[in-house]
Amino acid sequence: MARNSDVEYKMRMTQDLKDKIVESAKEHNRSMNADIVARLENSFEQKFGDLESVPLEKLLAIVMKKLGENSLSLTREEVAHAKASSKKSD
Repeated sequence: MARNSDVEYKMRMTQDLKDKIVESAKEHNRSMNADIVARLENSFEQKFGDLESVPLEKLLAIVMKKLGENSLSLTREEVAHAKASSKKSD
């Protein structure tokens, strides 16, 4: 039975997603519900932190992945040029 402050919400998901949640819940030694709640709470608490300390190549890789691997491509020379340009502006 739910606690007074908890709200019940039914949702649909793919079997593949459910399997991933089951596995994650086992790894963290918690129920599926607790795993889903923890993941949702974490998604609202994420902070970007100090992006200046993250290597440019890593940031670009993340951006490229988010945009789609085929929609953006940079050569090593372009990455090096962007890195050099960012150092000049400091």
